Amino acid sequence: MNLNRRVRYWSRRLLFIVMLSLVGYALYQSVAQGEGKRPEPGHPAPHFQLTTMDGKEVSLDDYKGKVVMLNFWGSWCEPCREEMPALESVYEKYKDQGFVVLGINIAETEFTANAFTKQMGTTFPILMDRQRDVVKLYDVVPIPSSFFIDRQGTIKKRMEAPLTVEQLEQIVRPMLPQK
Repeated sequence: MNLNRRVRYWSRRLLFIVMLSLVGYALYQSVAQGEGKRPEPGHPAPHFQLTTMDGKEVSLDDYKGKVVMLNFWGSWCEPCREEMPALESVYEKYKDQGFVVLGINIAETEFTANAFTKQMGTTFPILMDRQRDVVKLYDVVPIPSSFFIDRQGTIKKRMEAPLTVEQLEQIVRPMLPQK
């Protein structure tokens, strides 16, 4: 009887360890599932549709034929705050040549994003990614993060740091038509 009790005891423990290992493996697989799907330079930009702060539906396809910068940001992010004037400056300088900045706000309310953009004097379109769908689609981890997409819809560059006017111009100018 004592031997039977020990066998059951260790059988249960072994079964528990096996089940725990299977659950751990399943969790690992679900987290690692997105690996290898990260949009990188040279690949087509994943398409998406979001809403602007005033409720208008906007798609990346709406900007075909333009040079597009996607900039992922949040009002609580200090590096994002520091970068905003540079984005606005380069947008204003090159928008007539077919350059557009799409600011993608991450999971904030329209009220918060609107207050921030008014404070910063931002005039480029702001899209609301309330559910972080586009953040996941583009595998954005640090913010600010930016993607530069050429007129054909191909990602040319991915930047995961705040950018200066000089850095932005070095990336954007070669993508625009030469005069």
